[in-house]
Amino acid sequence: MRERGLGVGDSWGYTVRVVELSEISWDEAVALFKERGVPESTWENLYEGEYVLCAGDAVVEGNFPLNGGDEHPWGDYDIGYIVDGDLTVAGCVYDEDDGAAALVVLGDLRAKGISIASDPKIVVKGNTEVDVLFAQYTDKYLDFGGDLRGAVQVWLDECAPDRVGGTLAGALELPSYLGVGDLGATSVARADVPVGELVVADALDDEGKVDGEALHNLLIGGEPVLRG
Repeated sequence: MRERGLGVGDSWGYTVRVVELSEISWDEAVALFKERGVPESTWENLYEGEYVLCAGDAVVEGNFPLNGGDEHPWGDYDIGYIVDGDLTVAGCVYDEDDGAAALVVLGDLRAKGISIASDPKIVVKGNTEVDVLFAQYTDKYLDFGGDLRGAVQVWLDECAPDRVGGTLAGALELPSYLGVGDLGATSVARADVPVGELVVADALDDEGKVDGEALHNLLIGGEPVLRG
């Protein structure tokens, strides 16, 4: 394990709270996963390599990018990030390019948004709560050990969670060929309100359907997505 520094305060345009960061090897990561009770069937889907480890709860007052090359509040990574606690992101957890980082949260994840447009690996051992979740790519790994709750969840182009250990809840927009039984969840609590009535007009196309690119750009741009 190698310690690494973190600038406190404004870092690359992000506001961060003091967190303890280090770099750990894959063997150290596996030992931690086993200690925290993460199933082997979950962590065996992650890439092997060095991870940035945040020891304890963390809060990021901005976005949490998983793109290679994007400036990140926690600095550069090899394979990805592990949070040994809860992670709260005031902005959006997102990716949009090939080669996205992995994010493993060993507690709960709370974020304004999650926007998946490429190939991340996201594992949350606890519950996940967001305002809006948007996913539009199939070459990914998404494992939510607890509930996955969002006011709006948009799953497009055959993209669906690999596993939801609890309840998947919210207003859902799915392709016609994807049913609630394809969402990998123990149970689904689908809101009766159409997604188009909940999101802002800028997130819709001329036919009143969700425009994936527009929704993604609104989320990562910090713009309002839900109607007031």
